Amino acid sequence: MGPMDGSPQNQALFIVIILLLLVVIVLMFYKWPRSASAEKPEKSEEAGEETESGSEDKLEVALRLLDDNERKVVEALVAEGGSMLQKDISVDLGFSRVKAHRVVQSLVKRGLVTSEEHYNTNKISLVDWLRE
Repeated sequence: MGPMDGSPQNQALFIVIILLLLVVIVLMFYKWPRSASAEKPEKSEEAGEETESGSEDKLEVALRLLDDNERKVVEALVAEGGSMLQKDISVDLGFSRVKAHRVVQSLVKRGLVTSEEHYNTNKISLVDWLRE
């Protein structure tokens, strides 16, 4: 007696089981390759180190995760070589002092910049892993 020999209930149960198996197979097919490829960093063939595009990718990913004001501050820091005074950020980007402070503090909390006192303002610097 096979599954098709029984009542309509047995046939419906068999069809449901087959459909569930197909759904599981499709989900495994679409999710598995993405996670495996995301874990492998790019390596150069000769030196075995991350390529320059790998460090650029870090910056691009960080920029995609930021809001517009945070992105402007990080881009300004990159353009200035990695560090600026907070008052210069405020003036260059047209932010008020309070807005510049809030955006910088948000970036500090995210771990993208450091802030240290510098006379009557703060010196804002990109973190080393983002500066590379």
